[in-house]
This record gives sequence, structure tokens and C-alpha cells, in this order.
Amino acid sequence: MYTLVPFRRNLTRELPSTFVNDNFFRSFFDMSDLMGPAGFRVDMRENEKAYELEAELPGVPKDKLNVSVDDGTLTISADLNEEKKEEQGNYLYSERRSGHVERSFNLEGVDAENIKADYRNGVLMVTLPKEQPAPKKEAKKIEIVGTDNA
Repeated sequence: MYTLVPFRRNLTRELPSTFVNDNFFRSFFDMSDLMGPAGFRVDMRENEKAYELEAELPGVPKDKLNVSVDDGTLTISADLNEEKKEEQGNYLYSERRSGHVERSFNLEGVDAENIKADYRNGVLMVTLPKEQPAPKKEAKKIEIVGTDNA
């Protein structure tokens, strides 16, 4: 279970350094106000047969979600592009949310071929079956060949 810890990526390495090293501009790339410090919140549970990952992605349509496995890493990402407008009399309200959120998890000890995902009411449930231990091989007697010159 301890290997299913999220990877931490430093966004400042992926963006031009002079632009994002300024505290004022860095806040534009930090989605912690909207969706938590890593982009979205994740809960992890363990039972005898699997790990269960629950990711909160409210308001994200299913077709904007991506769940993939590559080189022992599970990646969950979403592209956000939402606009909300309300008008009543002299009152105007407009809010936008756009961007890309992503979290990755190490799959050590997980049967990656049998991962399943289900998305309902803004919650992504990913079932990560545990790898079954390889059957222990019995000792094998090796036949000795040659002549007896003792």
C-alpha cells in the first residue's frame, strides 16, 4: 500500500522559469483554491484483494477524463473547460475554470492488466487488484552425469 503514493511534480520546471518564479504569476498555475493542492482529492482504501482509489472530479464530464497505465504508473488526468454565467436584473455573475489536472501513482504490487474504473456523480472509482504472489517452486533434484571414478 505504501507504494501507491502520488508522484509530486514541480510545475515550475515545466514552465518558463522567469515567468513562474514570480509569486504573483505562480498563483495562476496553482489550482489549490479550486481543486486542492495536487489538482483533485484522492482517497485510497485497501481490502484483501485490491486497492480502491476514489478521485473527486466534480463537474468534469467523463469524456474529459483520462485514466492510463504506462511503465508501472497509473495516471489520472482531466482537462477542465467550464464557464458559468447568471444574469438577473442589474446583477451579472460569470465564472470560468479551465486547465489540466493530473496525478500519478506507482503500481508496484498491482495487477495492471485488470484495473477497472467507474465514474459516477463526479467521483472516479478505480479498482487496483493486488498481484497474486508467484507460486513457490518446489526443489528440483539435478541428475549428476558422468562416470564413477572413485
